[in-house]
This record gives sequence, structure tokens and C-alpha cells, in this order.
Amino acid sequence: MSKEEKKYRAPTLWESLIVISALILMIVVGFIIFKLPINLMLIASAVVAAAMSARLGWGWSEMQEAIARNLKKAMPAIFIMYIVGMVVGSFIYSGTIPMIVYYGLKIINPKFFLPCCFLTCTVLSMATGTSWGSASTAGLALFGIANGLGMPIPVTLGAIVAGCVIGDKMSPLSDCCNMAALGTGSDVYAMIKNMLWTTIPAAVIALVIYTVYGFTALGDVASANSESVELILTQLDSIYQWSPLLLIPFVVIIGGVAMKFSAVPCMIIASVCAVILGTLCHGFNLVDGVNAMATGFTTAMINTGVDTANLSEDVLTLLERGGISSMFNTVFLVFCAYSYAGIAQDAGFFDTVFNLFIDKLNDRKSTVIGSVLTGVFFTIVGGSSYIPLFMVGTLFKKQYLKQNISLLNLSRAAGDTGSMMIAIVPWSTSGTYYTGLFGVSPAVFGLWTIVPFLCPLIAIFYGITGIGMKMLDPEDAKRQLAELEAGE
Repeated sequence: MSKEEKKYRAPTLWESLIVISALILMIVVGFIIFKLPINLMLIASAVVAAAMSARLGWGWSEMQEAIARNLKKAMPAIFIMYIVGMVVGSFIYSGTIPMIVYYGLKIINPKFFLPCCFLTCTVLSMATGTSWGSASTAGLALFGIANGLGMPIPVTLGAIVAGCVIGDKMSPLSDCCNMAALGTGSDVYAMIKNMLWTTIPAAVIALVIYTVYGFTALGDVASANSESVELILTQLDSIYQWSPLLLIPFVVIIGGVAMKFSAVPCMIIASVCAVILGTLCHGFNLVDGVNAMATGFTTAMINTGVDTANLSEDVLTLLERGGISSMFNTVFLVFCAYSYAGIAQDAGFFDTVFNLFIDKLNDRKSTVIGSVLTGVFFTIVGGSSYIPLFMVGTLFKKQYLKQNISLLNLSRAAGDTGSMMIAIVPWSTSGTYYTGLFGVSPAVFGLWTIVPFLCPLIAIFYGITGIGMKMLDPEDAKRQLAELEAGE
């Protein structure tokens, strides 16, 4: 039975503020200050949302349906998380990731390492349109190199993730990019061109910061950790038989996605190739290869006479990871986040607050600032990039046209928040994904991503100054507004 048929009462402003404030309070006080588990804080927030929804006439079965409806939207992302776990385990079994780490340790100058991380992941994510795929391939290999060189992990992951999310925002192959265009009815390529106004300055500033940090803080890293690096190289050399063939799984994923094949089949095929290569090239047991996909690679799978008991901590950190099971906690966190977001969104708590203040926006400055801040809010509380990408466009289309602002700018505002900032929200689908992949929460490396913080700030600056703002002829704006209202 639909919401209208059940005649649920619409939430009042104070009821909506209680639901939103509950999440903010749980995160700030519980998670940030007292370091309580974020999943429990999200469940507690969901309990408050459920209690307030009960006041509106919602029953428990309706709340469950709301959670299920929203989780259904997240299922493709959850499925990819499991597949990525399989990819990581199989790529370590095959030696694909260890080989990249091995030669990276030999070649890369620590001073240029951070810019290299940023640019490599930017190019790869732009070419493939997937931030997650870029992170699980090149990103994970660069992370292994960073561990070997003794690089600071927060800034390294910041550079990696910053490069990855640019492709999510800018690549025409990205689902987030297309969602941002769909939310406002904009042409994808015109929108991408308009997004350059915020993305290029943010990327240049980030690149300068990473470069300066590398030259000033990382100059002596290689010499200080030379013995550790040499030990890693020696031990990896004793485990794997290096061959260009080990790059085949990378080629399958990157080439397949670049040719516009679906990412999941490409990742599954690459994992199968990796298991076959690990068995043929290194003499590992085929059954262990299958187990590596399921539960992750362990040094117990090395059967080539290597004394695994004496492997260094750095090598163990690099090798013992991956597997579908490694993503279980990550997926559980997604379920907790959607328990809150599903109830709060479907019960109308978000709409009540935002519809109230949107009507008060009466010029270009306030409209642009309002749309960016709304995108930030939905990115934080929604748990998925799709929610801000959809909600910002839905809520602000009329207001942008009333101020003669092109909807390309609205798509940009949605992308600057939903596509970029979602990666640094620890309980979001992207945040939990990176936590599961690297074993490090965005709460640790988030500040070093730089780009996701700069893009919204630059968008606000443009809204205030008018720089980079594509405006409409008043008559054209009226025509588009009339067409929009007629289509409702």
C-alpha cells in the first residue's frame, strides 16, 4: 500500500530537525569524540528516525519496506564490493599486485611518489570511469609501494583516492557523471566541460601540495628505509616468478572497462585469469587460488619452499588481504547507514526541511550556496552518491531557472558534492569500500584528499562572484521553467 493510501501525516519542522540532529549528534559525540563504533551510531540514529516515523503513522513493516527500497538501490555497489574482494585475493595469489609493488619499489623516487599516485589514479579513473576499479588495481599497488617505502599512509591514500574520484565525477563512462546529468536533464559532454571550472583548479592545487610535501617531507624516506625495502624485494623475489604475463589480469579489467564492457564481468574474468596464472607461473595449488578469492590470500598458500615464518611484517601486510569475506564488515556498515537513510528519506523528514528554506533563496548567490550545502548534507546523511546527485537536481531545478542560472551549473554542484565528497564519508558506500580495501578509514586519510573539499568551496566562490557561471537568457529560462512545470 502506498504512502498516500495509508494517509501518513507529513512531518513537522521540529520532528524533521530531531531526526537530522540525531544523526549529527551520534556522529559528532559518539563516533568522533568518544570513538564509539560508527555502525552502532548509525543504528541509534535509525532508531530515532523510526520512533519519529511511528508518530506519523508508519508501522514497522512500512519502515522495513523503506529500508529495503533504498538498499535495493545500493545492491549493485554492494555486489561490486564483494567482487573487488575477490579481485584483490586473486591478484595477490597470481603475483600481479606484488609485481607492481616490486618494480615500483625499485623505480619510483619517493619525492615524486605522491604526485605519481594522484596522476596515475586520475588518468586511470578518467579512462575507465570507475573510482573503485582504479583503487582496487593501481591504487592498491601504489598503497603496497607506500608501505614498502615507509611513506605516511594518510597522505598516500589521500592522493590515491583524490585521483580516483576525479574520474567518477568527470568521465563520460562513469555512472555518477551520467547521474548528475540525468538529474537536471543536461547534456553529459556539456556538463563535463562546465565541470572543468571547479575540477581543474582543485586538481592543480592538490598536485602542488602533494609535490611540495614530497620534496620537503619525503626526501630521505628511501635512504632511511633502504634495509626494509631490500628485505621486501628479496622476500617477494623468493615467493614469485616475475613475468609480463602477470599483468594480464590488469589488462583484462582496464581494457575491458575502457572498451565499455561492464566492470563486474571484466573483474570476474580477470580473477579467473589471475588464479590460472598463479597456478601455472608459481606452482601454487589451484584450490588455494579459489580459496584466495573467497577468504583472501594467506602465506600458508605459499608452497614453494619459502620459510613463511620469517617473512617481514611489511610483506605480510601486503600479501595477507583480500577475499569476498574481507568485505563483510564493510557491507554491514552500508546496511546500518541505509537503515537510517531509508526511513528518514521516505518518511519525508529531509523534504520538510529543505523545501522550507529553498523557497527563501532569491538570488544567484544564495541559490548556488544553498544547492552546494544541500549536496554536502545529502552526501553525509544519505550514504550513497546517488542520493545527492538525484536530490540536488530535483530540489533546485526550478530555483536555478528562476534566477536565470543554467542547469549545467546545478549538475556541477551535484557532482562537486555527491561524486567527490562521498569518498571521505566513513559510513557511505564509498567510504566503507575504501576502508575494506585498504584497511584504513576515510576518517584517517580524508583531509589529505584535498580535491573533494576544494571543489564545493570553488563552486561556492563562483556562485558569489559569478565567475565560471553559465547564465541563461531570461526568456530562455522562462521557457525551460514553463516546460518543467508542465511536465510535472
